[in-house]
Amino acid sequence: MYNYIMSEIIVLPSGLKLAYKQMPYIHSVSVGVFVKIGSRNEVAEDNGIAHFTEHLMFKGTEKRSAFDIVKETDALGANMNAYTSKEVTAFYFQCPDDTVDACADVLSDILLHSVFPKDELEKERGVILEEISMVEDIPDDLSQENCAKAFWREHPLGQAILGSEENVKRFSSEFVQAFVSEHYVSENVVLSVCGNISRERAIEVAEKYFAFPSKEHSRRSFALPSVVGGRVVSSIKDIEQANYTMAFPAVPYPSSEVPALSVLSTALGGGMSSKLFQEIRETLGLVYSIFSFSSVYEDAGALCVYFGTNPKNLKKAVDSVRSSISDLVSKGLDEESFLRAKQQVKGSLVMGEESSLSIMRAMGKYALFMNEPFSIEKNLSEIRAVTLEDVNSLLPRVFDFNKVGVGYVGKEPSFDLNEIYK
Repeated sequence: MYNYIMSEIIVLPSGLKLAYKQMPYIHSVSVGVFVKIGSRNEVAEDNGIAHFTEHLMFKGTEKRSAFDIVKETDALGANMNAYTSKEVTAFYFQCPDDTVDACADVLSDILLHSVFPKDELEKERGVILEEISMVEDIPDDLSQENCAKAFWREHPLGQAILGSEENVKRFSSEFVQAFVSEHYVSENVVLSVCGNISRERAIEVAEKYFAFPSKEHSRRSFALPSVVGGRVVSSIKDIEQANYTMAFPAVPYPSSEVPALSVLSTALGGGMSSKLFQEIRETLGLVYSIFSFSSVYEDAGALCVYFGTNPKNLKKAVDSVRSSISDLVSKGLDEESFLRAKQQVKGSLVMGEESSLSIMRAMGKYALFMNEPFSIEKNLSEIRAVTLEDVNSLLPRVFDFNKVGVGYVGKEPSFDLNEIYK
């Protein structure tokens, strides 16, 4: 039986939620600020603003230049970073337990006192435009982006997190400031603290440094599309490999079926013993890389499969993957594969518990979207409770080839990619 220290959620007088867990047996602390805003909350005209803002936060405050920020962070022995996803913008650091206050001062400064100087904005605009161009040159990433567009159709979940070049070229300092004023408020933020720090100290750090303004917040939300998938989005490029991603409808992460989905995804393409890896790579020799993954959001989800292959083998690879999935649906997952995948998921959870950074991220997400503490015990219990019948009952509901969305990057294929629907 595992014995872990529980995490908790503390609501401060300001309205800010503090997700907290002590890990007294390590010498570091991880602190993250999670803002409930991402690309799924953007319209086409401002798509990319959440990511653009994340970048601009590091470009100067009322008392620190962009160089001061990185210089101080390095001098404190800390790692500071940020990311933007479909649903969250997060800023975080991991540091030795004796530099928490100094690191919190830097992080809070960029979140609460950034000035978005125009000269730095112009430089960072160029950086982000290069980042957008880079995705065009990474065919597996582009294939997965195309798949999201194909699957989610016109819904913002199908938008690129980076946004379009046109939008990035016209975002202004004033627009970024207005965006921050609207969304970076205590009601829309979770502070997650995990590591060798007491509960009292965590609260003290939260109240001293992270005094986000409190105001009524209205986060944009959009109804899910009535139809998902059913189309192909392609980027024809003269490259050596054909990159193919397909997405099937799955479940949102508050669903009780998420543990079963995790086991299913792992059994299908989550490792070297998985069904797709063994059949498509090891037996047929058609691919080098093939894997599955789930993308789950607060109200929707998808299970995706990616592979890369020689263009001359694309038709055979697509047909073989479809045949392999159809075989799984008709026969069901066998008990041996089920037990192996279940143990893989449990192992990932347990090993993730050894990292304050990964726990801090999980705590932030749970507090932000589910309003509950992250519990490794609960997660393990849910995985243990998954039965073979639970997984097999998902199969016909997930793998509907009439609803599959396909993203393709590579040379002009020798066949119609829409054959996947026949």
